Amino acid sequence: MQKITVDNVAYRFVGKPGSTPFTLGPISCEFESGKVYFIRGGNGSGKTSFVRILTGLIAPDSGRILLNGIEVEGAYSQAYRDLFSTIYSDFHLFKKLYGMYDTTDEEVEVWMKKLELPERIKFSNHAFSDLSLSTGQKKRIALIVSILEKRPIIILDEWASDQDPEFRKFFYEKIIPELRAMDKIVIAITHDDHYFHLADHLLMISQGKLREVDKFGSPL
Repeated sequence: MQKITVDNVAYRFVGKPGSTPFTLGPISCEFESGKVYFIRGGNGSGKTSFVRILTGLIAPDSGRILLNGIEVEGAYSQAYRDLFSTIYSDFHLFKKLYGMYDTTDEEVEVWMKKLELPERIKFSNHAFSDLSLSTGQKKRIALIVSILEKRPIIILDEWASDQDPEFRKFFYEKIIPELRAMDKIVIAITHDDHYFHLADHLLMISQGKLREVDKFGSPL
């Protein structure tokens, strides 16, 4: 079981000269295996920056991140970063599965079928045949790669925003529970309020502050 504790983490953004600095935090929260966390918030609220701190891409100015009760030694710990499989909104996709030598063609094909990718897209010799796809379909391939990396934490930044309504429903009602059943920590940045009830915890970031809320946005 994995448990990440964010303890009074804060980060200060300094913009252009004369502009008012933006402060993220202090934020304290916990993420546990087998739980689904949705994060909501407006543009510029600090959602993506918080995730980048959580994953070790940005060092906080203060506070601590603990893994199973032990403080992570430095925000740039490679062992810590390797726990995460993340699909950001500006993701990049490769045809070849680099470093995933134990992944079989059959595993990939099962997920390609489940995620309803076009039949013309094949997977062989550890590579996809074609990436000339819509953004939503490319995100489905990125999700396959993230799942088959078999890392304990998966983070999805507005993943469903480019999916059609039918597949968006399938993602939230079928795929998200399947990820939970794999005992992963699932963290999704999302504005799809129709599906907020499917999360174990709904978190809101507003003006750099994080709080847990119910599906109507009221603090718990």
